[in-house]
Order: sequence, then structure tokens, then C-alpha cells
Amino acid sequence: MDPEIQKKIDAALARVKEPQSNVPIVDLGLVSNIRYSEKEKSIEISLAIGYAAGNCPACVAINGVVGAGIARRAAEEFQKDFPDFRIIVE
Repeated sequence: MDPEIQKKIDAALARVKEPQSNVPIVDLGLVSNIRYSEKEKSIEISLAIGYAAGNCPACVAINGVVGAGIARRAAEEFQKDFPDFRIIVE
């Protein structure tokens, strides 16, 4: 991968923070994979966000809200640096 593209990807990842700790998601190991395609003009980000164990409905709901927020912020940050790309966060 082009080093300049890698720098942009790294910078975007560094700006996406987990809301409670305010630590970048990449430092917390919450990014499992990134796929960059110049040809398809797309970036796919796979998040490693687990689900609460057990049957606690509140825990599941909170985890879902936090995960959705992280995914939204990741898409927003990548869109800033890659405005012509389709950003997919899973």
C-alpha cells in the first residue's frame, strides 16, 4: 500500500476513540481488518466489538449503542480523509 494512504488511514483510526476511555479504537484492538480498494473507491473497516455475555438486556442494549456510535464515528473520520470513497464499517 502507498505509504501516504497508510498514513491517512492511521490518522483516521487515531481520531476514532472509544467513548468511555477516550483511547483510540485501534489501540484497544477494536479494529480487526481494513480493506482499501483504490479501484472500487472503497474502504471496509471490520470492528472487533464483542457482545455482552449472559442474558442482561441492558448490557446488550448499551453495547449495541456504543458499537453503533464507534462505527458512525469511524465512518465520519474516514470520510473526511477519503471524501470520494464509500466507507463501510462492520
